[in-house]
Amino acid sequence: MDDLRNIICEIIGLKTDDLLCQVEYKIIESTNENGYKRDLIEFDSFGDKVIAYLLIPDVVNRNPAVLINHQHNGERHLGKSEVCGLSGNPLQAFGPALAQRGFVVLAPDSIP
Repeated sequence: MDDLRNIICEIIGLKTDDLLCQVEYKIIESTNENGYKRDLIEFDSFGDKVIAYLLIPDVVNRNPAVLINHQHNGERHLGKSEVCGLSGNPLQAFGPALAQRGFVVLAPDSIP
């Protein structure tokens, strides 16, 4: 797996030394949902404060992970809440469906 990571990094021009192995974050609030836990988190991304939802399945064992970026469509105020099913169009709420199927989901607000 490390060989594949190195090949991908080389192709896209990343140095493996630049990759973060662990991101420190603060949990602002946590809510248990059907089949997963939803944490509202805050972390630093190269000097920008990022607020995001982290959806963690009830069963954790080398789960796949996905980053969900929200749509704008003139409704930027909905942000990460829409893809997590908390507001807006229910057809955009695929974060919970993925978490219930075993994916770890990170849904951040975009940086203004």
